[in-house]
Amino acid sequence: MTPGHILHLELLGFIYCFAALVAFQIFTRRINMVGLLSQMGNDTNVSPGRVQLLLATIAVSATYLSAVASWKSGSVPDISSNWIHIFGGSGGIYAIEKAWVAWKQSKST
Repeated sequence: MTPGHILHLELLGFIYCFAALVAFQIFTRRINMVGLLSQMGNDTNVSPGRVQLLLATIAVSATYLSAVASWKSGSVPDISSNWIHIFGGSGGIYAIEKAWVAWKQSKST
């Protein structure tokens, strides 16, 4: 085994242990997830912008982590520009939704 291969395995072990720790903290409610997807000030309404931003973040992160896990070179793996566009567009949609809600609230007061 080369030192690069050992380092790769150690990095994968660290990522998997960290993910397991975060999942355990979420399931034992030590990480508060209440209101993660709801609109500000309203616990009953789910925000579509937050849902799509969370899904895009999970998709891009999973894609990149799978690329890192299977990468054999010593450099950082590339990510497709399509994923960057998806993530950027998702963030833009979320920002537009937040601006729309703020504008509606300023008109009503």
